[in-house]
Amino acid sequence: MHPLSRILLFAVACAFPVLATAEETKSKFRDPEDGQIDLSQFLATPKRFMPIPLVVTEPAIGYGGGLAGMFIRPRKQAGEAGFARPNISAAGGIYTENGTWMAFAGDSSHWLDERLQTLAAVGGGQLNLDFYGLGDASASLDEPIAYELDASMLMVQGNWKLKPKSPWSAGLRYIYAQVEPSLRDASAILPGLLDGETLKISATAAVLEFDSRNNLFTPTDGIYAESVYLASRDELGATEEFERFQQVVMGWIPVSDQWTLGMRGDYQWTSDGTPFFLRPYIKLRGVAAMRYQGDEMASAEIEARWQFHGRWSLVGAGGYGTAHSERELFSATRDVWSGAVGFRYELARLFRMHAGLDVGFSSGETAIYFQVGNAWFRP
Repeated sequence: MHPLSRILLFAVACAFPVLATAEETKSKFRDPEDGQIDLSQFLATPKRFMPIPLVVTEPAIGYGGGLAGMFIRPRKQAGEAGFARPNISAAGGIYTENGTWMAFAGDSSHWLDERLQTLAAVGGGQLNLDFYGLGDASASLDEPIAYELDASMLMVQGNWKLKPKSPWSAGLRYIYAQVEPSLRDASAILPGLLDGETLKISATAAVLEFDSRNNLFTPTDGIYAESVYLASRDELGATEEFERFQQVVMGWIPVSDQWTLGMRGDYQWTSDGTPFFLRPYIKLRGVAAMRYQGDEMASAEIEARWQFHGRWSLVGAGGYGTAHSERELFSATRDVWSGAVGFRYELARLFRMHAGLDVGFSSGETAIYFQVGNAWFRP
């Protein structure tokens, strides 16, 4: 799913028992071990989609919502690991107060005793966003340019484990996107701004991944690292030639039975010719998307989770990001600090899926995020 959307599962947890019979509620929505609300049995039921409310709280596009269907397919033949890393499919759509809308579908599946993982996603819609730093002067770093992006996208990827049960895998990703940027601000007079021109991105990417997480949704131990080098070329049908590199590292340490410490680092770099809407931006809770863009970006975030009572947890996080832009007439670096506090409830014990709410804040910005699993979720 698109990083701008967050799934609110608490509404589902509360709504389904009301709609079901007493016997269904007992068998599908209560954990036989502690009697608490739990969606494990419902999620593990074959051939059943769960309707999920989508709540969008991203400051860059405003408040909004939508609906999705999620289908989690535990690989029961793999035992506990099949619940910790299930196959997942989802489809849905959102609409926000500033006119942004998106429709999407995606799938993550494991094959051949988990040695092969396939990822696929399609989507389209209209994004209404402000972009910064598009001019030739340092002042443009604080001058928003309002754009409407009419976009459609396809992504497919395959990862192959280098050895059976190995945390290392290598893969290949292909992305095709067609985007038409249109200025929403008639007073934008900066030279060279794109307006009404259709751009095509057709790119392959080499992917190297290390994944030792003990759980897909809410890890308490392990490391996830991904290196991606992407190249868009006209030989593949692209109108724009550019390169992009990203390195992500995330880790979790079980300090005690109740405490988990998590850390995330992210570095991104793009070459000359990269479309403005694909330039790296600082992504932290409490920082609006696209607010701090650059030719390269680095950020780090640390999170502590305290499971203080039964299924309930409290979360605290802090982050820092820096984005650097290099132009003919200026060179500038922008920095931002962020923080977040929130809570979680263990919504599906068999899947170790926690869900909850975070309030993020940074300089002049506050935002609410509804989380399913960890805030840094990767399938």
